[in-house]
Amino acid sequence: MRSLFSLLIRLLILVVGAVIGLGLFLFAVVAFAVIVLGSLLTGRKPNVQFRVNKNPWARRRPPAPAADDVVDIEAREVKDPPPLPLQPPKG
Repeated sequence: MRSLFSLLIRLLILVVGAVIGLGLFLFAVVAFAVIVLGSLLTGRKPNVQFRVNKNPWARRRPPAPAADDVVDIEAREVKDPPPLPLQPPKG
């Protein structure tokens, strides 16, 4: 009798765990579908960012200030130098 009760409890825990896991998986799939459909309808990329702090005990630094000035340069083509001769120099 005791082993039957223990088996039923284990089976119940397994079923409850499977239902919770399946529910979390379905929630993730639905959330992904909503984000993708929303980005398709609005024409914007989804703004999903994951930030991982490698050292949670380290102090937080303020973000670096953004550069205000823009430097405009003129592009020019850089040509390849001629190949070096295969023979040693005379001397």
